[in-house]
Amino acid sequence: MKRLTLLLTAIAISTPLLANAEIAAVQNQAKPLVNTPTSLAPYKAKDYTYLIGMAGFSDYALNTHFTLYQGYVKNVNLLLDILKQYDSDGSEKTPQYQEIKRRLMWEFDGMRLHELYFNNLGGKNSTFDRNSPLYQQIVSDFGSYEAWKKDFVATGGLRGIGWVVLYHDPISGRLINAWVGEHDVGNMASGNPILIMDVWEHAYMLDYGIDRMGYIDAFFNNIDWKVVANRYPKEQKA
Repeated sequence: MKRLTLLLTAIAISTPLLANAEIAAVQNQAKPLVNTPTSLAPYKAKDYTYLIGMAGFSDYALNTHFTLYQGYVKNVNLLLDILKQYDSDGSEKTPQYQEIKRRLMWEFDGMRLHELYFNNLGGKNSTFDRNSPLYQQIVSDFGSYEAWKKDFVATGGLRGIGWVVLYHDPISGRLINAWVGEHDVGNMASGNPILIMDVWEHAYMLDYGIDRMGYIDAFFNNIDWKVVANRYPKEQKA
């Protein structure tokens, strides 16, 4: 019975239409699938309810977004438990194991990108310090803050679902606005994420319909620039 539950769960998680849905086979399970001792605590969803009331974002849209994020956290823990079970059974060469292993980073990146996104919001009346190292690097790499913002917004207007991430490349020291499709396609290897904007439909359609640019304006009005600036390394490689 346990093996059947594992198999059905693997199929459900691997199905794109069920990507963000609760998995009925395990949602009422109180215990992890693996009972072996471990020092690794499960991931816990962070509380972002302090963002409720943010201008340009309805409470309903934010609460819906928080629920979706919590689903990623639950699925990360679920997949890690299933993979441990397969390891203990010696089933790591099965197709089910391989597909769940591939799926894990999709769920994990969905969890982590949402955390970075929510963390860089909530900056009511926040201003971007023009003397900060990040602002100065933006001007150096893009010519001006306005030129950087134009490029960031244009990236956010690309067709499709995904994320816009301002990355710092620690090797060259330069800043790059990147499009991350899905959650795990387009992430910069070794890149340090500085500013993250969610442009999946669930981030804006409840409030803005297909007016993605209206949502992007609201996003910029709520950036916590102090948080963003603190993500930028204080010391640069010579």
